[in-house]
Amino acid sequence: MTLATYSTFTFPLRSFRLLVFVKKAHYHHGPHNIDLFHDKNWIVKRPTFLNLPKNELTKPDVFQFTFNKGDGDNVYLQDSLFKDNLDKAMQYVYNEKLTSLDSKQVPIKNLAWLNLRNSIYKQLKDPKQQAQSYVPSISEIIHPSSPDKLISLLINCNKINNSVWRSILKDSQSNDISTLDKFIHILQQTYDHTYEQDILPMMTNTDDTDGAHNVDITNPAEWFSEARKIRRHIIMHIGPTNSGKTYRALQKLKSVDRGYYAGPLRLLAREVYDRFQNEKVRCNLLTGEEVIRDLDDKGNPAGLTSGTVEMVPTHQKFDVVVLDEIQMMSDVDRGWAWTNALLGVVSKEVHLCGEKSVLPLIKSIVKMTGDKLTINEYERLGKLSVEGKPVKDGIKGLRKGDCVVAFSKKKILDLKLKIEKDTNLKVAVIYGSLPPETRVQQASLFNNGEYDIMVASDAIGMGLNLSIDRVVFTTNMKYNGEELTEMTSSQIKQIGGRAGRFKSSSTSREVPQGFITSFDSKVLKCVKKAIESPVEYLKTAVTWPTDEICAQLMTQFPPGTPTSVLLQTISDELERSSGNLFTLSDLKNKLKIIGLFEHMEDIPFLDKLKLSNAPVKDMPMVTKAFTKFCETIAKRHTRGLLSYRLPFNLLDYNCIPNESYSLEVYESLYNIITLYFWLSNRYPNYFIDMESAKDLKYFCEMIIFEKLDRLKKNPYARKPFGFTRSLLPSLKRRSPT
Repeated sequence: MTLATYSTFTFPLRSFRLLVFVKKAHYHHGPHNIDLFHDKNWIVKRPTFLNLPKNELTKPDVFQFTFNKGDGDNVYLQDSLFKDNLDKAMQYVYNEKLTSLDSKQVPIKNLAWLNLRNSIYKQLKDPKQQAQSYVPSISEIIHPSSPDKLISLLINCNKINNSVWRSILKDSQSNDISTLDKFIHILQQTYDHTYEQDILPMMTNTDDTDGAHNVDITNPAEWFSEARKIRRHIIMHIGPTNSGKTYRALQKLKSVDRGYYAGPLRLLAREVYDRFQNEKVRCNLLTGEEVIRDLDDKGNPAGLTSGTVEMVPTHQKFDVVVLDEIQMMSDVDRGWAWTNALLGVVSKEVHLCGEKSVLPLIKSIVKMTGDKLTINEYERLGKLSVEGKPVKDGIKGLRKGDCVVAFSKKKILDLKLKIEKDTNLKVAVIYGSLPPETRVQQASLFNNGEYDIMVASDAIGMGLNLSIDRVVFTTNMKYNGEELTEMTSSQIKQIGGRAGRFKSSSTSREVPQGFITSFDSKVLKCVKKAIESPVEYLKTAVTWPTDEICAQLMTQFPPGTPTSVLLQTISDELERSSGNLFTLSDLKNKLKIIGLFEHMEDIPFLDKLKLSNAPVKDMPMVTKAFTKFCETIAKRHTRGLLSYRLPFNLLDYNCIPNESYSLEVYESLYNIITLYFWLSNRYPNYFIDMESAKDLKYFCEMIIFEKLDRLKKNPYARKPFGFTRSLLPSLKRRSPT
């Protein structure tokens, strides 16, 4: 690309309103004389390219390297094969990194390209930087992060065994990896490192460091430029629980070639995947921890995918996307995934399934995006009524098919033990930190009648098909992380609506009847009022900035600005200027996670943003393990799960009857294992040996299920992790390093 006189570039993210005026470039081979951009909002600390020929500064799409007589001989001039591979690899990298971009995105990427070529010239002119005896480490090959060693790395790349290269390049078919493929990998990775570590930190305005004065982010719809290029058809399926909303949307999804079902839980994504497979409809599975590609005889994946909402790709084109439980877009922790998917998916039709409470919010957002909106409303498939009196005789008045609702693990397990002690009823339990597979097992035992009663948290509010006849509320108060607050009518309706669930497979014509009650008359009065109350409409959509947005915003900050400062600035600006239509995810929890790795300077900025969304539960063992995983990324090591110093020796059949080993320890181990899967899907070269991890996951699920089944006393009646402080030191001595 040639830089023209007074060309004007506008970022595709129109919300920035950030114009970059590129005046005629005057390049001089001096440290302070490069005059690429005059605008102070673009580059303040300008890069210098002392080794580049002048013609390349104005015409960067050059792939060969030229030398003057005084530059001396080098491997590029002496080795024709090396020269040919380097030229072809550079052309490939240029085509991948620059020609596929919109012209408005090119200037900053072009600087990274010039920086890369400048580094190569410098090394080719210096014989000391062309070491034939250099033996690269595997970590240097996986993620080259030293541009000053690039030529030595290229010269010696064939010293790494081809079996390792096949793993790095994810090519299990080829017996021989070409040198050109290796050059391309090394140069692409070095380009990315140069862009993220050398160029982006220069993009700063040192005159004013508040970070927001030139950026207008009042309209997150403009963060997704590809989706704004088309007029989509937004089709809403709204109605109460058990009204058949999702079923209708899935029927449409099955009829198209390219589509995505986005569920709130891995359980639901798996349920839809299994349903499609059973109906002979080809479908992939895509969740944070699990990827299954449905390949045909020619190796082509299915056009339909069922996955979690966080995994929806906004760069692919679809015919239909289904976003289930769309009212979750107001959830303070995970709502960003629904909001960003709604704003960003490039699909002809977007089907939204959820409660009526989200309707005004969707209307406001669609007005911003310019899409077409169709609204379909449905009635409940069955009757639901609130009983006039509390359960007679308390726990002894429970009957088969009841679901007792409580809001803490301790209370849930207390109820399980008390019900089983005072009655002849067998009790299943479901709460949030149980593994999804264990929740499915407990639900199945309840649905098929092996267990009589379900005791559960609000985890039953979505994602599980439960044959509940009656929902029994123990309270109408719930802890929100800081204090006990009264549940909203929407929350009570969502939970209560699980009673009398309609079964599409039932041959009976009888209309299902569901009941709601409580053990306490005051609680019952509050529940009845909530069920009968008018709809509480949602007012705010929770969002989270894309990587591209953050990278552009980071240019407004001095180098080394902590990620947490950037996010806090975005949050303040968004809430101040968008009229509270959009708000950022709960920063309290995000910043707590970021604090675990923010000090690790070797983790690139964009990777820190990615890691801020990791599913880390607030348990001491989990946060310590996550910190170790982040250190692996920072050091670019390759490690299996068993190589970490963690008490996996507790995953033993002999530990099941031992009440010293509490449920919470196994729940922590389970979260650590699923966290490892989450990281492996994003950093497959660092986190390996998935087979061992799958075995550990299976044993952990089995032990949790068995411990619940044999529960004799409540493990949460004492201080959490009480035993681990004394137990872990001895475990560490026995665990592998």
